[in-house]
Amino acid sequence: MRAAVALALLLSVGGAAAQSSGSVALLSDYRFRGLSLSDGRPSVQLGLNYDSPQGWYAGAQVAGANLRERDMTQLMAYGGLARRLASGWSWEAGASASRFSGARDSDYGEWYAGLASERVGLRLYFAPHYFGRDMRTAYVEANGFYPLGDTVKLVAHAGVLRYLPRDGANLPSRGDARLGLAAALGDWNVQLAWVAASSRGPSAGASPYYTAPSRQVLVLSVAYAF
Repeated sequence: MRAAVALALLLSVGGAAAQSSGSVALLSDYRFRGLSLSDGRPSVQLGLNYDSPQGWYAGAQVAGANLRERDMTQLMAYGGLARRLASGWSWEAGASASRFSGARDSDYGEWYAGLASERVGLRLYFAPHYFGRDMRTAYVEANGFYPLGDTVKLVAHAGVLRYLPRDGANLPSRGDARLGLAAALGDWNVQLAWVAASSRGPSAGASPYYTAPSRQVLVLSVAYAF
């Protein structure tokens, strides 16, 4: 859901009037960068966003999560600036902060910057304390879609998470991918996607959200936009 929001924000740059929007979604599994933040269980999510005529935007997302076998709520807030270039591409820069109601030591923030064309978006993230741990990470992702008809499109995502140790150690990266079909039915959107992540990454002292094993899974999501 986050990747779709990020690409939609960039593609909407350049409107003459302020816009506010929102969505409520039900996901069969809340997958973030390939790993489940809901312990493989369904998650309900609510998102709100505001875009100003000058290109400034802000938003928030509330999601059901399950960390360390405890149900909780994740609140993610973000804000930034997006502008359209003469070439038709758009750029953006911003920051986000995530808070977990039942695991405050996993709270963290990220800075990001991105570029997008009509169907493809790229983003680079930097987190000084990924999921609250004393570890810096960089994450790069590519998101895109290809229309298969008036209402159906192919959606794809690929990302790489890199641990940036302060001691200069060379640790392996972690990759994730998503490929699916999305159908727009009025204000409703239904998506079925295959999601996977590699299991490589540092083990000793690292965040479980970087090293945890992951299996391939099909994720079904139903969202209503308002």
